[in-house]
Amino acid sequence: MNSRERVLCALNHKEPDRIPLDLGSGHACKFTKYFYLKLLDYFGIKDEEELEICHTPYQLVYASDKVLDLLKCDVRNARLRPLPKEKSPYEKKWETEDSYYYINEWGTKYRKPKDQGLYFDLVDVVLADAKNEVDDEKFIWPTPSKFDPSSRKELEDYRAAGYATTISEVFGNGFFQTGPLVYGYENWFMMMGAEPERCRKFMDKLLEKKIEYYDNLFEVYDGLVDVTAEADDFGTQLGLMVSPKMLREIVLPYHKKLIEHIKSKGDIKMTLHSCGSVSDAIPDIIEAGFDCLNPVQISAAKMSPEYLKKNFGNDITFWGGGINTQETLCKGTPQQVRDETKRNIDIFAPGGGFVFSPVHNIQEDVPIENFIAMWETFQDNCKY
Repeated sequence: MNSRERVLCALNHKEPDRIPLDLGSGHACKFTKYFYLKLLDYFGIKDEEELEICHTPYQLVYASDKVLDLLKCDVRNARLRPLPKEKSPYEKKWETEDSYYYINEWGTKYRKPKDQGLYFDLVDVVLADAKNEVDDEKFIWPTPSKFDPSSRKELEDYRAAGYATTISEVFGNGFFQTGPLVYGYENWFMMMGAEPERCRKFMDKLLEKKIEYYDNLFEVYDGLVDVTAEADDFGTQLGLMVSPKMLREIVLPYHKKLIEHIKSKGDIKMTLHSCGSVSDAIPDIIEAGFDCLNPVQISAAKMSPEYLKKNFGNDITFWGGGINTQETLCKGTPQQVRDETKRNIDIFAPGGGFVFSPVHNIQEDVPIENFIAMWETFQDNCKY
């Protein structure tokens, strides 16, 4: 089997020749900048091209084909090349003596400390003081990018080489999580409970913009995308942020409409990236049309590999869950990393429906010896 056949076989809940591997490509399967530098040093790669950041707040990089080949990754992510467009009136970058700041096209303000800063943290939103629909109308919506047609060749080359292909970048965030980046978390959650029609009006417009975004993508990449993703964090460590009923009635119908539009473009599998304890919503996530769940946060409540595989393993693919990145990968010994990786493979792999990747992006505090212990254990145990 080539990589693409391997991934598609697993997504169809069959056992391929070995478990598919995604390190560095899919949504929340990437490397943060400073860990990636460790990886380059480990492999002795000195002539690496200049690092390209693909997600500014989390400081994620596009991993090079050289690194992905060394890791034997089965998935390749398109490097999106947006065409120039008119700048949003919100967009701005500046710095002070101790911090870097920027405001993105959604009016969301971020800050990264200069002293040992690893990420850009959310510090303010544009509609924090919005009281009603009149205030809501003041929001200036971003225009979805169009993409350079010449960038299609990259995915054509990946497809010809036998890799599974993905586009993991999203427009804004999900239908549940974009609102907080515009209104603020407390305001958005109160609106969902007390003024759901204001939320629906916002999500109606977001759906329209997301459809435009995907239409722009497929205008360039039509026929070349195996998997894409939407990001919408529903969970905390202990459970859902809101009730399953609220997600089912207010949020997931928008996902379902969007997925129907995306799948009308071809045989494309949809991934939901949703952190935390989301098991109570998985039946509704499946009903909405999602094929995969990422990052599979096995350390959260009711998210053990045994529970997930037993209850949902026939209906959704677990794209992640290979090892706990909150504790074991960053704080454990190499032997603890090996033990947990082997255990999770043994649980998730049978019957397909599993793409190995850690729980979320690889962070700066992960020792390189732990990452290699995880990778070697996968290589030793990935055959069916």
